Amino acid sequence: MKRQNTEYRIQKTEDGKVKGWGHKETGIINFSDSNLLNLCFLLLTACCLLLTVSVHAEDKPQKIVLNLEQCIKKAVEISPEIGESRYEEEVFKSKKMQADSAAYPQIELLALAGPSPEAKREDFLRTDVKSNTINGAFGSTDVTLIQPIYTFGKISSYKEAASSGVKAARAGVNKKTSDIVLRIKELYYSLLLAKDMRNLVLEIKDELVDSIKKAEKQIETGSPWADETNLFKLRTFLGEVERNLNETEKGIALAGDALATSLGLPKGIGFDIADSSLTPEDKLPDELPAYLTRAVELRPEFIQLKEGLNARNALINVEKSNYYPQIFVGLKASTSGATNRDKVDNPYVLDYFSHTYGAAFLGMRWFIDFGITGGRVKEAEAEYYKLLEKKRFADEAIPFQVRKAYLDMKEASKNIVELEKAYKNAKKWLVASVLNFDMGIGEAKEIGEAATAYAQSKANYFRSLFNHRMSFANLTYAAGTDLNDMK
Repeated sequence: MKRQNTEYRIQKTEDGKVKGWGHKETGIINFSDSNLLNLCFLLLTACCLLLTVSVHAEDKPQKIVLNLEQCIKKAVEISPEIGESRYEEEVFKSKKMQADSAAYPQIELLALAGPSPEAKREDFLRTDVKSNTINGAFGSTDVTLIQPIYTFGKISSYKEAASSGVKAARAGVNKKTSDIVLRIKELYYSLLLAKDMRNLVLEIKDELVDSIKKAEKQIETGSPWADETNLFKLRTFLGEVERNLNETEKGIALAGDALATSLGLPKGIGFDIADSSLTPEDKLPDELPAYLTRAVELRPEFIQLKEGLNARNALINVEKSNYYPQIFVGLKASTSGATNRDKVDNPYVLDYFSHTYGAAFLGMRWFIDFGITGGRVKEAEAEYYKLLEKKRFADEAIPFQVRKAYLDMKEASKNIVELEKAYKNAKKWLVASVLNFDMGIGEAKEIGEAATAYAQSKANYFRSLFNHRMSFANLTYAAGTDLNDMK
Protein backbone atom coordinates (compact mmCIF):
# COMPACT_ATOMS: atom_id res chain seq x y z
CA MET A 1 0.00 0.00 0.00
CA LYS A 2 1.45 3.34 -1.05
CA ARG A 3 1.99 5.75 1.81
CA GLN A 4 0.36 9.14 1.29
CA ASN A 5 2.35 12.25 1.92
CA THR A 6 0.80 14.46 4.60
CA GLU A 7 1.66 18.12 4.47
CA TYR A 8 1.20 20.53 7.34
CA ARG A 9 1.64 24.27 7.42
CA ILE A 10 2.14 26.84 10.15
CA GLN A 11 0.08 29.99 10.21
CA LYS A 12 1.57 33.16 11.64
CA THR A 13 0.09 36.47 12.70
CA GLU A 14 1.02 39.80 11.20
CA ASP A 15 3.69 40.42 13.84
CA GLY A 16 5.34 37.03 13.13
CA LYS A 17 3.98 35.00 16.01
CA VAL A 18 2.82 31.44 15.48
CA LYS A 19 -0.95 31.27 15.43
CA GLY A 20 -1.49 27.56 14.76
CA TRP A 21 -0.79 24.55 12.63
CA GLY A 22 -2.74 21.99 10.69
CA HIS A 23 -3.25 20.02 7.50
CA LYS A 24 -3.06 22.23 4.50
CA GLU A 25 -6.37 20.88 3.14
CA THR A 26 -8.43 20.44 6.35
CA GLY A 27 -7.53 23.70 7.95
CA ILE A 28 -5.68 25.29 10.84
CA ILE A 29 -5.85 24.43 14.53
CA ASN A 30 -5.45 27.72 16.38
CA PHE A 31 -3.81 28.22 19.72
CA SER A 32 -2.34 31.06 21.68
CA ASP A 33 0.79 31.25 23.86
CA SER A 34 -1.26 31.20 27.06
CA ASN A 35 -3.20 28.10 26.04
CA LEU A 36 0.01 26.27 25.24
CA LEU A 37 1.53 27.14 28.63
CA ASN A 38 -1.62 26.04 30.45
CA LEU A 39 -1.65 22.73 28.62
CA CYS A 40 2.00 22.03 29.49
CA PHE A 41 1.42 22.94 33.12
CA LEU A 42 -1.55 20.58 33.38
CA LEU A 43 0.43 17.70 31.87
CA LEU A 44 3.33 18.23 34.29
CA THR A 45 0.98 18.40 37.26
CA ALA A 46 -0.73 15.16 36.26
CA CYS A 47 2.62 13.37 35.90
CA CYS A 48 3.74 14.59 39.32
CA LEU A 49 0.50 13.45 40.93
CA LEU A 50 0.77 9.99 39.36
CA LEU A 51 4.38 9.68 40.48
CA THR A 52 3.50 10.75 44.04
CA VAL A 53 0.61 8.27 44.26
CA SER A 54 2.86 5.49 42.96
CA VAL A 55 5.59 6.24 45.51
CA HIS A 56 3.13 6.40 48.39
CA ALA A 57 1.52 3.15 47.27
CA GLU A 58 4.90 1.43 47.35
CA ASP A 59 5.83 2.91 50.75
CA LYS A 60 2.50 2.08 52.39
CA PRO A 61 2.92 -1.08 54.53
CA GLN A 62 0.78 -4.04 53.68
CA LYS A 63 -2.03 -4.79 56.13
CA ILE A 64 -4.08 -7.95 56.36
CA VAL A 65 -7.57 -7.90 57.84
CA LEU A 66 -9.23 -11.27 58.50
CA ASN A 67 -12.49 -12.35 60.10
CA LEU A 68 -12.86 -15.39 62.34
CA GLU A 69 -13.64 -17.86 59.55
CA GLN A 70 -10.68 -16.67 57.51
CA CYS A 71 -8.38 -16.95 60.52
CA ILE A 72 -9.54 -20.51 61.17
CA LYS A 73 -9.13 -21.51 57.54
CA LYS A 74 -5.61 -20.09 57.33
CA ALA A 75 -4.53 -21.64 60.65
CA VAL A 76 -5.77 -25.07 59.57
CA GLU A 77 -3.98 -24.79 56.23
CA ILE A 78 -0.55 -23.97 57.68
CA SER A 79 -0.65 -25.87 60.99
CA PRO A 80 2.37 -28.21 61.34
CA GLU A 81 0.46 -30.17 64.00
CA ILE A 82 -2.26 -31.06 61.51
CA GLY A 83 0.40 -31.86 58.92
CA GLU A 84 2.05 -34.27 61.35
CA SER A 85 -1.29 -35.97 62.01
CA ARG A 86 -1.91 -36.36 58.29
CA TYR A 87 1.43 -38.12 57.87
CA GLU A 88 0.50 -40.36 60.79
CA GLU A 89 -2.53 -41.37 58.75
CA GLU A 90 -0.23 -42.08 55.79
CA VAL A 91 1.82 -44.38 58.03
CA PHE A 92 -1.22 -46.52 58.80
CA LYS A 93 -2.28 -46.49 55.15
CA SER A 94 1.13 -47.92 54.32
CA LYS A 95 0.68 -50.62 56.94
CA LYS A 96 -2.72 -51.47 55.46
CA MET A 97 -1.09 -51.75 52.05
CA GLN A 98 1.40 -54.21 53.52
CA ALA A 99 -1.37 -56.24 55.17
CA ASP A 100 -3.44 -56.38 51.98
CA SER A 101 -0.41 -57.44 49.95
CA ALA A 102 0.42 -60.32 52.34
CA ALA A 103 -2.33 -62.41 50.71
CA TYR A 104 -0.59 -62.25 47.32
CA PRO A 105 2.31 -64.46 46.22
CA GLN A 106 5.82 -63.38 47.12
CA ILE A 107 8.62 -63.98 44.66
CA GLU A 108 12.29 -64.16 45.53
CA LEU A 109 14.94 -63.97 42.81
CA LEU A 110 18.60 -64.76 43.51
CA ALA A 111 21.30 -64.35 40.83
CA LEU A 112 24.96 -65.26 41.38
CA ALA A 113 28.15 -65.18 39.32
CA GLY A 114 31.70 -66.21 40.15
CA PRO A 115 34.75 -68.35 39.29
CA SER A 116 34.16 -72.02 38.42
CA PRO A 117 36.39 -75.11 38.83
CA GLU A 118 36.89 -77.20 35.69
CA ALA A 119 34.96 -80.51 35.21
CA LYS A 120 34.93 -82.87 32.17
CA ARG A 121 32.23 -85.34 31.14
CA GLU A 122 34.72 -88.25 30.75
CA ASP A 123 35.65 -87.94 34.41
CA PHE A 124 32.05 -88.50 35.54
CA LEU A 125 32.49 -92.11 36.76
CA ARG A 126 35.96 -91.73 38.15
CA THR A 127 36.42 -91.48 41.91
CA ASP A 128 40.01 -90.26 42.00
CA VAL A 129 39.50 -86.95 40.14
CA LYS A 130 40.61 -83.89 42.06
CA SER A 131 40.11 -80.75 40.02
CA ASN A 132 41.59 -77.65 41.56
CA THR A 133 41.87 -75.84 38.28
CA ILE A 134 39.73 -72.69 38.27
CA ASN A 135 39.83 -71.44 34.75
CA GLY A 136 36.23 -70.42 34.08
CA ALA A 137 33.19 -68.59 35.38
CA PHE A 138 29.65 -69.59 36.28
CA GLY A 139 26.30 -67.88 36.61
CA SER A 140 23.12 -69.08 38.34
CA THR A 141 19.56 -67.85 38.88
CA ASP A 142 17.12 -69.17 41.50
CA VAL A 143 13.43 -68.19 41.64
CA THR A 144 11.13 -69.04 44.56
CA LEU A 145 7.41 -68.25 44.65
CA ILE A 146 5.36 -68.62 47.86
CA GLN A 147 1.57 -68.28 47.94
CA PRO A 148 -0.08 -68.38 51.41
CA ILE A 149 -3.14 -70.65 51.59
CA TYR A 150 -4.16 -70.66 55.22
CA THR A 151 -2.59 -68.74 58.08
CA PHE A 152 -5.16 -69.32 60.86
CA GLY A 153 -6.31 -65.70 60.78
CA LYS A 154 -2.93 -63.95 60.73
CA ILE A 155 -3.36 -62.11 57.43
CA SER A 156 -7.01 -61.21 57.98
CA SER A 157 -6.22 -59.94 61.49
CA TYR A 158 -3.40 -57.80 60.16
CA LYS A 159 -5.81 -56.33 57.59
CA GLU A 160 -8.38 -55.55 60.27
CA ALA A 161 -5.80 -53.94 62.55
CA ALA A 162 -4.41 -51.79 59.75
CA SER A 163 -7.86 -50.70 58.61
CA SER A 164 -8.81 -49.64 62.13
CA GLY A 165 -5.47 -47.86 62.44
CA VAL A 166 -6.25 -45.77 59.36
CA LYS A 167 -9.63 -44.76 60.79
CA ALA A 168 -8.10 -43.93 64.17
CA ALA A 169 -5.39 -41.82 62.52
CA ARG A 170 -8.00 -39.99 60.44
CA ALA A 171 -9.92 -39.24 63.64
CA GLY A 172 -6.62 -37.98 65.07
CA VAL A 173 -6.41 -35.46 62.21
CA ASN A 174 -9.92 -34.26 63.07
CA LYS A 175 -8.98 -34.07 66.75
CA LYS A 176 -5.96 -31.89 66.00
CA THR A 177 -8.04 -29.73 63.66
CA SER A 178 -10.64 -29.21 66.40
CA ASP A 179 -7.87 -28.20 68.80
CA ILE A 180 -6.58 -25.62 66.32
CA VAL A 181 -10.09 -24.25 65.70
CA LEU A 182 -10.74 -23.86 69.43
CA ARG A 183 -7.37 -22.18 69.97
CA ILE A 184 -7.97 -19.66 67.16
CA LYS A 185 -11.41 -18.84 68.52
CA GLU A 186 -9.96 -18.20 71.97
CA LEU A 187 -7.23 -15.93 70.56
CA TYR A 188 -9.69 -14.07 68.33
CA TYR A 189 -12.19 -13.47 71.13
CA SER A 190 -9.37 -12.54 73.53
CA LEU A 191 -8.22 -9.85 71.11
CA LEU A 192 -11.78 -8.51 70.86
CA LEU A 193 -12.06 -8.52 74.67
CA ALA A 194 -8.80 -6.58 74.98
CA LYS A 195 -10.06 -3.98 72.48
CA ASP A 196 -13.34 -3.61 74.34
CA MET A 197 -11.46 -3.15 77.60
CA ARG A 198 -9.28 -0.47 76.04
CA ASN A 199 -12.33 1.39 74.74
CA LEU A 200 -13.88 1.21 78.21
CA VAL A 201 -10.75 2.61 79.84
CA LEU A 202 -10.58 5.39 77.24
CA GLU A 203 -14.22 6.25 77.93
CA ILE A 204 -13.58 6.56 81.67
CA LYS A 205 -10.39 8.48 81.00
CA ASP A 206 -12.30 11.04 78.94
CA GLU A 207 -14.79 11.53 81.79
CA LEU A 208 -11.99 12.05 84.31
CA VAL A 209 -10.02 14.39 82.04
CA ASP A 210 -13.13 16.56 81.56
CA SER A 211 -13.75 16.65 85.30
CA ILE A 212 -10.10 17.56 85.97
CA LYS A 213 -10.25 20.40 83.46
CA LYS A 214 -13.42 21.73 85.08
CA ALA A 215 -11.87 21.46 88.55
CA GLU A 216 -8.74 23.31 87.40
CA LYS A 217 -10.90 26.01 85.83
CA GLN A 218 -12.89 26.38 89.04
CA ILE A 219 -9.69 26.87 91.02
CA GLU A 220 -8.33 29.39 88.52
CA THR A 221 -11.53 31.43 88.55
CA GLY A 222 -11.80 31.27 92.33
CA SER A 223 -15.14 29.47 92.33
CA PRO A 224 -16.62 29.17 95.85
CA TRP A 225 -16.94 25.37 95.53
CA ALA A 226 -13.44 24.89 94.15
CA ASP A 227 -11.40 22.40 96.18
CA GLU A 228 -7.83 21.32 95.42
CA THR A 229 -8.42 18.09 97.37
CA ASN A 230 -10.98 17.02 94.77
CA LEU A 231 -8.50 17.83 92.04
CA PHE A 232 -5.87 15.64 93.70
CA LYS A 233 -8.37 12.78 94.02
CA LEU A 234 -9.33 13.04 90.36
CA ARG A 235 -5.70 13.00 89.28
CA THR A 236 -5.12 9.94 91.46
CA PHE A 237 -8.01 8.14 89.78
CA LEU A 238 -6.62 9.19 86.40
CA GLY A 239 -3.28 7.60 87.23
CA GLU A 240 -4.99 4.28 87.91
CA VAL A 241 -6.88 4.62 84.66
CA GLU A 242 -3.63 5.21 82.77
CA ARG A 243 -2.17 2.08 84.35
CA ASN A 244 -5.17 0.05 83.22
CA LEU A 245 -4.87 1.59 79.76
CA ASN A 246 -1.25 0.48 79.51
CA GLU A 247 -2.30 -3.00 80.59
CA THR A 248 -5.01 -3.22 77.94
CA GLU A 249 -2.59 -1.99 75.26
CA LYS A 250 -0.19 -4.75 76.24
CA GLY A 251 -3.03 -7.28 76.13
CA ILE A 252 -3.97 -6.20 72.61
CA ALA A 253 -0.36 -6.47 71.44
CA LEU A 254 0.14 -9.92 72.96
CA ALA A 255 -3.19 -11.29 71.70
CA GLY A 256 -2.55 -9.89 68.22
CA ASP A 257 0.95 -11.35 68.07
CA ALA A 258 -0.26 -14.74 69.30
CA LEU A 259 -3.00 -14.83 66.68
CA ALA A 260 -0.67 -13.68 63.88
CA THR A 261 1.87 -16.33 64.88
CA SER A 262 -0.80 -19.04 64.83
CA LEU A 263 -1.74 -17.93 61.32
CA GLY A 264 1.86 -18.09 60.12
CA LEU A 265 1.95 -14.43 59.10
CA PRO A 266 5.45 -13.05 58.46
CA LYS A 267 6.91 -10.44 60.77
CA GLY A 268 6.49 -6.82 59.73
CA ILE A 269 3.12 -7.23 58.03
CA GLY A 270 0.28 -5.28 59.61
CA PHE A 271 -2.51 -7.49 60.86
CA ASP A 272 -5.91 -6.81 62.35
CA ILE A 273 -9.21 -8.61 62.74
CA ALA A 274 -12.37 -7.61 60.96
CA ASP A 275 -14.61 -7.37 64.04
CA SER A 276 -14.30 -4.43 66.41
CA SER A 277 -16.26 -5.56 69.45
CA LEU A 278 -17.59 -8.66 71.18
CA THR A 279 -21.22 -9.63 70.64
CA PRO A 280 -23.28 -12.51 72.04
CA GLU A 281 -23.28 -15.80 70.13
CA ASP A 282 -26.07 -15.55 67.57
CA LYS A 283 -26.57 -19.30 67.16
CA LEU A 284 -29.22 -20.83 69.38
CA PRO A 285 -27.96 -23.91 71.23
CA ASP A 286 -29.83 -27.21 71.15
CA GLU A 287 -30.91 -29.09 74.24
CA LEU A 288 -28.29 -30.86 76.34
CA PRO A 289 -29.33 -34.47 75.45
CA ALA A 290 -28.77 -33.72 71.76
CA TYR A 291 -25.21 -32.63 72.43
CA LEU A 292 -24.55 -35.69 74.59
CA THR A 293 -25.73 -37.98 71.79
CA ARG A 294 -23.62 -36.20 69.18
CA ALA A 295 -20.54 -36.39 71.37
CA VAL A 296 -20.70 -40.19 71.40
CA GLU A 297 -21.17 -40.30 67.63
CA LEU A 298 -18.88 -37.50 66.43
CA ARG A 299 -16.21 -36.83 69.03
CA PRO A 300 -12.83 -37.81 67.50
CA GLU A 301 -11.63 -39.31 70.80
CA PHE A 302 -14.50 -41.81 70.82
CA ILE A 303 -13.74 -42.77 67.23
CA GLN A 304 -10.06 -43.19 68.06
CA LEU A 305 -10.87 -45.39 71.07
CA LYS A 306 -13.35 -47.52 69.17
CA GLU A 307 -11.02 -48.15 66.25
CA GLY A 308 -8.05 -48.52 68.57
CA LEU A 309 -9.81 -51.30 70.51
CA ASN A 310 -10.65 -53.05 67.24
CA ALA A 311 -7.00 -52.84 66.19
CA ARG A 312 -5.75 -54.11 69.57
CA ASN A 313 -8.15 -57.04 69.47
CA ALA A 314 -7.01 -57.91 65.96
CA LEU A 315 -3.37 -57.84 67.09
CA ILE A 316 -4.24 -60.31 69.84
CA ASN A 317 -5.54 -62.67 67.15
CA VAL A 318 -2.35 -62.13 65.17
CA GLU A 319 -0.23 -63.30 68.10
CA LYS A 320 -2.53 -66.27 68.76
CA SER A 321 -2.17 -67.39 65.13
CA ASN A 322 1.51 -68.08 65.87
CA TYR A 323 0.41 -71.15 67.86
CA TYR A 324 -0.49 -72.78 64.52
CA PRO A 325 1.40 -73.52 61.30
CA GLN A 326 1.29 -71.43 58.15
CA ILE A 327 0.19 -73.42 55.06
CA PHE A 328 1.34 -72.38 51.60
CA VAL A 329 2.03 -73.60 48.06
CA GLY A 330 5.08 -72.68 46.08
CA LEU A 331 7.22 -72.99 43.02
CA LYS A 332 11.00 -73.18 42.87
CA ALA A 333 13.11 -73.04 39.72
CA SER A 334 16.87 -72.90 39.29
CA THR A 335 19.27 -72.73 36.38
CA SER A 336 23.03 -72.30 36.15
CA GLY A 337 25.88 -72.73 33.71
CA ALA A 338 29.67 -72.58 33.59
CA THR A 339 32.19 -71.97 30.82
CA ASN A 340 34.50 -74.82 31.82
CA ARG A 341 32.10 -77.59 32.87
CA ASP A 342 30.25 -80.17 30.75
CA LYS A 343 26.54 -80.46 31.52
CA VAL A 344 25.45 -83.84 32.92
CA ASP A 345 21.83 -84.86 32.30
CA ASN A 346 21.33 -87.23 35.22
CA PRO A 347 18.42 -86.81 37.65
CA TYR A 348 20.50 -88.35 40.41
CA VAL A 349 23.34 -85.93 40.06
CA LEU A 350 23.09 -82.21 40.80
CA ASP A 351 25.89 -79.99 39.63
CA TYR A 352 25.60 -76.65 41.40
CA PHE A 353 27.57 -74.90 38.66
CA SER A 354 25.61 -76.35 35.73
CA HIS A 355 21.99 -77.47 36.10
CA THR A 356 18.35 -76.68 35.35
CA TYR A 357 15.33 -77.80 37.36
CA GLY A 358 11.92 -76.67 38.67
CA ALA A 359 9.32 -77.97 41.13
CA ALA A 360 5.91 -77.11 42.60
CA PHE A 361 5.18 -77.92 46.24
CA LEU A 362 2.83 -77.68 49.20
CA GLY A 363 4.54 -76.44 52.36
CA MET A 364 4.04 -75.76 56.03
CA ARG A 365 6.00 -73.44 58.29
CA TRP A 366 5.63 -73.79 62.04
CA PHE A 367 7.61 -71.98 64.72
CA ILE A 368 7.51 -73.76 68.05
CA ASP A 369 8.76 -72.01 71.17
CA PHE A 370 8.38 -72.42 74.91
CA GLY A 371 6.73 -69.25 76.21
CA ILE A 372 7.67 -66.59 73.67
CA THR A 373 4.35 -66.72 71.81
CA GLY A 374 2.40 -66.88 75.06
CA GLY A 375 4.22 -63.80 76.34
CA ARG A 376 3.41 -61.90 73.17
CA VAL A 377 -0.26 -62.83 73.48
CA LYS A 378 -0.36 -61.55 77.06
CA GLU A 379 1.39 -58.34 76.03
CA ALA A 380 -1.18 -57.72 73.28
CA GLU A 381 -4.02 -58.39 75.73
CA ALA A 382 -2.53 -55.95 78.24
CA GLU A 383 -2.39 -53.24 75.55
CA TYR A 384 -6.04 -53.93 74.76
CA TYR A 385 -7.20 -53.65 78.37
CA LYS A 386 -5.09 -50.53 78.91
CA LEU A 387 -6.93 -48.83 76.06
CA LEU A 388 -10.23 -50.17 77.39
CA GLU A 389 -9.61 -48.37 80.70
CA LYS A 390 -8.96 -45.17 78.80
CA LYS A 391 -12.32 -45.62 77.07
CA ARG A 392 -14.02 -46.01 80.45
CA PHE A 393 -12.51 -42.70 81.51
CA ALA A 394 -13.66 -41.02 78.29
CA ASP A 395 -17.18 -42.38 78.75
CA GLU A 396 -17.39 -40.38 81.97
CA ALA A 397 -15.19 -37.36 81.24
CA ILE A 398 -16.50 -36.30 77.82
CA PRO A 399 -20.20 -36.16 78.82
CA PHE A 400 -19.14 -34.14 81.87
CA GLN A 401 -17.22 -31.79 79.58
CA VAL A 402 -20.33 -31.35 77.42
CA ARG A 403 -22.54 -30.63 80.45
CA LYS A 404 -20.04 -28.11 81.87
CA ALA A 405 -19.79 -26.20 78.56
CA TYR A 406 -23.57 -26.19 78.25
CA LEU A 407 -24.07 -24.85 81.79
CA ASP A 408 -21.31 -22.27 81.28
CA MET A 409 -23.14 -20.96 78.25
CA LYS A 410 -26.44 -20.77 80.13
CA GLU A 411 -24.73 -18.90 82.96
CA ALA A 412 -23.05 -16.47 80.56
CA SER A 413 -26.39 -15.78 78.85
CA LYS A 414 -27.99 -14.80 82.15
CA ASN A 415 -24.97 -12.74 83.20
CA ILE A 416 -25.11 -10.75 79.97
CA VAL A 417 -28.67 -9.64 80.70
CA GLU A 418 -28.02 -8.70 84.32
CA LEU A 419 -24.66 -7.02 83.74
CA GLU A 420 -26.07 -4.97 80.90
CA LYS A 421 -28.58 -3.52 83.37
CA ALA A 422 -25.81 -3.02 85.92
CA TYR A 423 -23.42 -1.07 83.73
CA LYS A 424 -26.22 1.11 82.33
CA ASN A 425 -27.23 2.07 85.86
CA ALA A 426 -23.59 2.62 86.77
CA LYS A 427 -23.29 4.91 83.74
CA LYS A 428 -26.23 6.95 85.00
CA TRP A 429 -24.60 7.09 88.40
CA LEU A 430 -21.36 8.35 86.84
CA VAL A 431 -23.15 11.01 84.79
CA ALA A 432 -25.07 12.20 87.86
CA SER A 433 -21.87 12.34 89.94
CA VAL A 434 -20.11 14.42 87.29
CA LEU A 435 -23.06 16.84 87.08
CA ASN A 436 -23.16 17.16 90.85
CA PHE A 437 -19.44 17.85 90.91
CA ASP A 438 -19.80 20.50 88.20
CA MET A 439 -22.51 22.23 90.21
CA GLY A 440 -20.45 22.12 93.38
CA ILE A 441 -22.72 19.78 95.32
CA GLY A 442 -20.70 16.63 94.76
CA GLU A 443 -17.22 15.39 95.58
CA ALA A 444 -14.51 13.84 93.48
CA LYS A 445 -14.77 10.71 95.59
CA GLU A 446 -18.27 10.10 94.23
CA ILE A 447 -16.97 10.37 90.67
CA GLY A 448 -14.23 7.87 91.47
CA GLU A 449 -16.66 5.43 93.08
CA ALA A 450 -19.12 5.74 90.20
CA ALA A 451 -16.35 5.35 87.62
CA THR A 452 -15.02 2.27 89.45
CA ALA A 453 -18.49 0.71 89.60
CA TYR A 454 -19.10 1.49 85.93
CA ALA A 455 -15.73 0.08 84.92
CA GLN A 456 -16.21 -3.12 86.92
CA SER A 457 -19.76 -3.77 85.75
CA LYS A 458 -19.03 -3.10 82.08
CA ALA A 459 -15.76 -5.05 82.21
CA ASN A 460 -17.69 -7.98 83.69
CA TYR A 461 -20.25 -7.51 80.91
CA PHE A 462 -17.50 -7.85 78.31
CA ARG A 463 -16.12 -10.90 80.12
CA SER A 464 -19.60 -12.43 80.04
CA LEU A 465 -19.71 -11.86 76.27
CA PHE A 466 -16.32 -13.53 76.00
CA ASN A 467 -17.47 -16.42 78.20
CA HIS A 468 -20.64 -16.76 76.13
CA ARG A 469 -18.65 -17.03 72.92
CA MET A 470 -16.06 -19.39 74.40
CA SER A 471 -18.60 -21.60 76.16
CA PHE A 472 -20.42 -22.13 72.86
CA ALA A 473 -17.07 -22.89 71.19
CA ASN A 474 -16.26 -25.35 73.98
CA LEU A 475 -19.73 -26.89 73.64
CA THR A 476 -19.37 -27.56 69.91
CA TYR A 477 -15.83 -28.82 70.53
CA ALA A 478 -16.98 -31.19 73.30
CA ALA A 479 -19.90 -32.45 71.18
CA GLY A 480 -17.72 -32.95 68.10
CA THR A 481 -19.87 -30.68 65.91
CA ASP A 482 -17.37 -27.85 65.46
CA LEU A 483 -15.94 -29.20 62.20
CA ASN A 484 -19.42 -29.83 60.80
CA ASP A 485 -20.36 -26.21 61.56
CA MET A 486 -17.42 -25.04 59.45
CA LYS A 487 -18.62 -26.87 56.33
